[in-house]
Amino acid sequence: MPTVTPASSVLYARLLAKGRLRHLQLLVSIADSGGVRRAAEQIGMSQPAATQALGDIEELLGTPLFERHVRGMRLTSAGRAVVPMARNTLSALRASADTVHALQAGASGVLRVGAIPAAASGLLCRMLPAFGARHPDLRIEVLEAPGEQLQADVMSGRVDLALCRRPAETPVAPFAFAPLAPDVPWIVAGRRHPLVRKPRPTLDDLRAARWTLPIQGLGVRDVFDALFAPGAPAPALHPISTTSLPLVLEILRRERVLSLIPRSLIEPFVQWGLIARVAFELHSEFEGIGVLQGPQSDSPAVAACLEALHEAVQAPVA
Repeated sequence: MPTVTPASSVLYARLLAKGRLRHLQLLVSIADSGGVRRAAEQIGMSQPAATQALGDIEELLGTPLFERHVRGMRLTSAGRAVVPMARNTLSALRASADTVHALQAGASGVLRVGAIPAAASGLLCRMLPAFGARHPDLRIEVLEAPGEQLQADVMSGRVDLALCRRPAETPVAPFAFAPLAPDVPWIVAGRRHPLVRKPRPTLDDLRAARWTLPIQGLGVRDVFDALFAPGAPAPALHPISTTSLPLVLEILRRERVLSLIPRSLIEPFVQWGLIARVAFELHSEFEGIGVLQGPQSDSPAVAACLEALHEAVQAPVA
């Protein structure tokens, strides 16, 4: 007789009835270490117990989650679907335990904010110090990560809200994204670059300069590619492409190169005089920064944070 595949509701009921958090910890550890023995050592289980636990959860789901090969174990397609859930569940559990501990230690609450680098370096740097001073009993944690990771963190409850660009797929209730701060790309350079002193640089000036190439997949890369259209002479490129802001700043400081960076990320460094903006206006559409929230975002601390963020957006950069 052919094997009958259980309905998803049946698999869910099995996990609720017989699944354990230890199972999830083991799955993540095997995925990270590549073997049952190493995973068992990491989480303090014997290898036979770990092997039995893996067999138990695979039996609950009715499918293998790992396959063995000469260098250890790798995820099956089912494992690739399950392990991210296990990782997010453990992360949310850790966050909950940290919150309880902070409350027991006297904190009025815990606020976890996720942010892409552009939001952390710009908006949060302006807003958080004063916000923390107004709420001295509130424990504030900031997680800087790429937008894709922050979306998962909001959905898992690891963070209360995330400052990021609009997700590629529109969030569905109870998750929501709201625009917060518009953004534009800026051309920047070291303070001694000749184009910094030129009041009206031309496109030919930009084409004759040397550039750091934005990494593929970033919004500013699309702006760069559109600026130097195919078929026209391409500018010379610096050999290093990076998303590391400290590295970009050091390259700009040491060498005569230009870089294309979101204003939200680079404006404070221009204001502080570390680098300078090239006076060439880019009329390009560029996704601004917004707030991604989930059901765990309904708290007085989140409401106060959102109010402070809107105030910071309206205030000029000091």
